[in-house]
Amino acid sequence: MKILVAASGSYEDPDGSLEVAASFPWPEGSEIRVVSVAEVIQPIMVGMVPDALDAGEVQVQTDDEAKSAAAHGAQRFRSFGFQAEGLCLTGDPEAQILEYARHWGADLIVVGSHDRSAIDRFLTGSVSESVVKHAPCSVLVLKHNTER
Repeated sequence: MKILVAASGSYEDPDGSLEVAASFPWPEGSEIRVVSVAEVIQPIMVGMVPDALDAGEVQVQTDDEAKSAAAHGAQRFRSFGFQAEGLCLTGDPEAQILEYARHWGADLIVVGSHDRSAIDRFLTGSVSESVVKHAPCSVLVLKHNTER
């Protein structure tokens, strides 16, 4: 079974969706790819943040966070005895996750979900909702629990 696990580098998830996914009893021989997507930072986005660095510096930090999330996620799966690889992609998270799932032939996509208000989802979108709507395969949505 080919399992694509989307990992976010935007928050620490010590007991959240990644840990839950890594502890699942996946079928023996499953291939797991932990994918984290570094969004492309536009100069206008940097100006919206007080005391922001230049776009290049922000992009480097974003890329580093995504690489770290992918590597950490793959390591967690390997610690449970699974064959896992971490990948960092660049671009729009929804589009990159869906494109990679199609290209690789994923049987399942695992994504986390955050508790956000309707207005937040309207303004920034929801990666998990978009993936569920457009995925070429089954999707498992794991709710991120902030009360741990």
